[in-house]
Amino acid sequence: MFGSEIGELALPLLALLTLSASAGELSAIRTAQFLPFLVATLPLGVLVDHCRRRPLMIKADLGRFLVVAAIPAAVWADVATVPLICGLMFILGTLTVLYQSADFALLPQVVTAAQLTDANAKVGATASAAEISGRGVGGVLVQALTAPLAVLLNAFGYLISAVSIARVSVAEERPERGAHRPVKAMADALRMATSNPVLRGFLGGATTFNLFNEVFFLCLMLYLIDDVGATPAMVGVVLVAGGVGSFLGAWFGAKLGRRFGYGKVLITTLAIGNTAPLASALTALVPGREVTLLVCVFLTMGAGIGISNAHVVTVRQVVAPPSARGRLNAAYRLVSWGAIPVGATLGGLAATIAGPWAGMVIGAGGMATATLWVGASPVPRLRRLEDAAA
Repeated sequence: MFGSEIGELALPLLALLTLSASAGELSAIRTAQFLPFLVATLPLGVLVDHCRRRPLMIKADLGRFLVVAAIPAAVWADVATVPLICGLMFILGTLTVLYQSADFALLPQVVTAAQLTDANAKVGATASAAEISGRGVGGVLVQALTAPLAVLLNAFGYLISAVSIARVSVAEERPERGAHRPVKAMADALRMATSNPVLRGFLGGATTFNLFNEVFFLCLMLYLIDDVGATPAMVGVVLVAGGVGSFLGAWFGAKLGRRFGYGKVLITTLAIGNTAPLASALTALVPGREVTLLVCVFLTMGAGIGISNAHVVTVRQVVAPPSARGRLNAAYRLVSWGAIPVGATLGGLAATIAGPWAGMVIGAGGMATATLWVGASPVPRLRRLEDAAA
């Protein structure tokens, strides 16, 4: 997680600063990175349900190490081009889909059902801590040592991850090896993800958020670098603020849910996290203080999303039958994460036609509407996690 968070900042900056990528080219790179969530998620989800999950995670990490390490190598060999980076990012995205599908299915075998909410909260807090340190370090590394070196550290993060997961001792259940029909399995998973009213609300909200968040993020990067003239370290500070908020929210989220009720806490914090980006429109009114305002925006957004995400993931794991967790999660990600490459394309168009600031505001407005999906579902009425399972 630490390495990938360095890359989350270093890779776009490498495209902008090292390759002098335009808005359209940066959009193409982001689209290639997330296109596998649209085209490979369901087949890999079926694969996860018929294989041991931990070996898949190790192989995915080793593959990501090699792919990401190839990016700075190409830069130093003076053969790096936007099409080459797009191809490598597509492979990276495919391996990430495999890793995340296996990860989602493995965690319920590592802890008991009673520990699952707290486990997801702590995994979320760990991810947020990595986001805080990784993006902060990423901004400093890009400014001090150049983007290719920062990306190389991203690669070694995956290598360390593979070694760490290999040392995990878990009695993983052997998946069924009987005959199966992949097409039918994928269709069943899509039907499960859309027929459950709670999952349907989450799915609609996540899809809307991911679509417009990608527009927001891409235009934000262009706005800070091209219009504001922010340094890589300053961009890192903005993104670190989101990690700080997510860490605090993820760490204390489970306690708030138990005390005040699952549905009430989730819808309130979701609304806060999804609406906070609208304040980014005020950057036009505070010239010279844009970074300070955006730090406050990301801190608030991170806190709201950090609290709600731990509960959302837990419900999805509880609702899914153990034998179908991989493909149900894949169906969910197919729709929700499949919106990201679409958002990356729209973000490039918005930045080119309307300008980075206007595109950022458009993305923020769309993110705010994501809460409506969950608000219209049974989620706000849920008191306990068991109610969602029922």
